[in-house]
Amino acid sequence: KFHEIINNIISEINEAKRKATSIHGAGNIKSSGDEVESLIREKISLFLPERYLVKQGHIVNSEGKVSNQFDIIIFDRLSTPKFFESKNDTVFYPIESVLAVGEIKKTLRKNDMVDFGKKIKYLKVDMDRHLVENTAFGGIKGNTSFVDLMAMKNNRKYKNPLFSFIFAIDEDGIENLAIDDENLYMPNDIYVLNWGFYLYAKIEDGRIVTQIEDEDSPLTSLIEVKKPGIVCLATMFNQLITHLNKCHIEPFSLSKYMTDRDVYAIKSDELKAYNVVPQKPST
Repeated sequence: KFHEIINNIISEINEAKRKATSIHGAGNIKSSGDEVESLIREKISLFLPERYLVKQGHIVNSEGKVSNQFDIIIFDRLSTPKFFESKNDTVFYPIESVLAVGEIKKTLRKNDMVDFGKKIKYLKVDMDRHLVENTAFGGIKGNTSFVDLMAMKNNRKYKNPLFSFIFAIDEDGIENLAIDDENLYMPNDIYVLNWGFYLYAKIEDGRIVTQIEDEDSPLTSLIEVKKPGIVCLATMFNQLITHLNKCHIEPFSLSKYMTDRDVYAIKSDELKAYNVVPQKPST
């Protein structure tokens, strides 16, 4: 039964935090964090379609800029080269293929939203993450491509909006969460397993309609939902799957990363052309 699967995952996460607290108390701070983060990435992976991978690491762009470390990076594995992966599974992936980023906290504290928002801002603004237009948005128009018409929803402006979220196990003073003054680079969702969750959303006809910053900026309505862990975790899985299924990553090309002419340019004196003459079949 689905609710039993979710409850088992909740038990595993709470036990991982207990172990992590013990390890942290013994002085091994890094291992205490890995204990929880690895488990949560593993559980998220179980619920996502096979084409998506969940890793920790950094995001890079064609100008050589590198993002902050993200606890969770979700990307399209079918369209993505892996630039580098270290022995601890930290990866460096191109910015064009990343669809979601997340932060993992054992305990959510007052300024965590703002701190994570700074990472999101660097990724979007300083690293100049480009949004790819969905030409099928709003229905068929003069520039609507057949590919977008077949692959995309007509209520999405972009093919690759970035979904951002925080997942925490417990909270400390969550009622006083700090929020960025301009409300521009906050995570879309905040999940606290043993408390409930916040969603950037609006209420229409008695239903919660979630919003995503790239599609609906500026976000103006934050919905608080106090529900047990089973609802919190299932909602997070559903939000991620729903978002990813509405996205589309174009086939990746390395050309943007080969712009240094001193390294990649091919000069005329380095070229030699041959005439290839078809051979007559021997009798």
